[in-house]
Amino acid sequence: MNGLNELITISRYWRRWANPQLVVLVLNNRDLNMVTWEQRSLQGDPKFPASQDLPDVPYAKLAELVGLRGIRVDDPDRVAGAWDEAFAADRPTVLEAIVDPNTPFLPPHITLEQGRHSVEAMLAGDPNAGRVIRQSIRHVLDALVPGR
Repeated sequence: MNGLNELITISRYWRRWANPQLVVLVLNNRDLNMVTWEQRSLQGDPKFPASQDLPDVPYAKLAELVGLRGIRVDDPDRVAGAWDEAFAADRPTVLEAIVDPNTPFLPPHITLEQGRHSVEAMLAGDPNAGRVIRQSIRHVLDALVPGR
């Protein structure tokens, strides 16, 4: 919610801009995802939902409440159209994309230790282990078989 103050500031001043075209992308995964993945890959700790899960904040609706354009997209087939709509807007726009928190938040090249810790986290009772493993396999297959 740190960005709410910035959206209010944008709402106050955008009408003075020569070009009011500004798109703020919010990747809404309802999780403190970077912290969750750091705990998994650096410490081998499973996700602790009580400290990591976030409420489903309606960022696009919040943008509209302060006079901006808000677009919420939860279907991958609608992403391109949502971007077109955002760039065509007559005012700054928040594009809220609902994304999967179980997609591994790891750099493309991880160390052996980070990989080991991530596996340990899954085996230690991570509540999302099954979905994380499925997403990981999907990403590996996509890299090996482009366009599958």
